[in-house]
Amino acid sequence: MTTAIALNLKTFLEDLKSADLVGVSLRHQNLGLRLDFTFGPEVGDVAIEFDRILHLVISRPINSDDENYCFWVGEVQLRKLEENAESFLSSLSYPFNFPANLDLSALSHFRLEGDIFIEIICEYYKIFQEVKN
Repeated sequence: MTTAIALNLKTFLEDLKSADLVGVSLRHQNLGLRLDFTFGPEVGDVAIEFDRILHLVISRPINSDDENYCFWVGEVQLRKLEENAESFLSSLSYPFNFPANLDLSALSHFRLEGDIFIEIICEYYKIFQEVKN
């Protein structure tokens, strides 16, 4: 079952390259962020919610003067940090002070490059997919 989930996630991330990012919403109550994507009117939209964010970088969009706020998505990665968590986190530009009970190997790393750059390290994420009939 784990392989099927990994393949579905890989396919999902690959499909995001043909989507546009149309919404970025910060949620202060749980240190969360929601990214909304659209594939167009014929296909259902998708969203990813990240909770308990430990690291967040959002660049200024290339087309930041555009009032439409629809950003082209280029490369997308989403992975568990697993065994290289400490070395990856230490490669970032500032030190982290983690609670002793935090399992670093369970953290997830998300990276989106396109008209906008977003990088997230979080404890949890959820993917929502609208199905069109």
